Amino acid sequence: MTTEISGPPVVRDERSAEFFEAAARERLAIRSCIACGHMLGLEARTCTACGSSDLVWTEVSGQGELVTWSIVHHPPHPAFANQVPFPVGAVELAEGPWIDARIIGVPIDRLRVGMPVHVEFIYPEEGDSYPAFAADN
Repeated sequence: MTTEISGPPVVRDERSAEFFEAAARERLAIRSCIACGHMLGLEARTCTACGSSDLVWTEVSGQGELVTWSIVHHPPHPAFANQVPFPVGAVELAEGPWIDARIIGVPIDRLRVGMPVHVEFIYPEEGDSYPAFAADN
């Protein structure tokens, strides 16, 4: 499903290029350890299980549960001014790691801990596509 949200352009760098390439294909990618297979968060530089720094981007299911959230009341950028308030949450992926992302398509008063969610992708007019999470039906 395609979702559009206005905002400042999100632009990849060399370290995040594979993450954004996956998002452009509507796939969520996280880091995993080549040595032991442990799944890690997006910002990982070394494996928390074995200490290896040999990590790769791995496509995952995009399924998870909402762990916690906060409501943005003051726009962090002028481009978000007409969208506040909106939720941003921590999602525990089915594969284990947590990812922080915007929560979309759910009224704020319906958010709950443990709510099943799935990834959807934001396609801004400028910049790279990126993931957000919506409640499962």
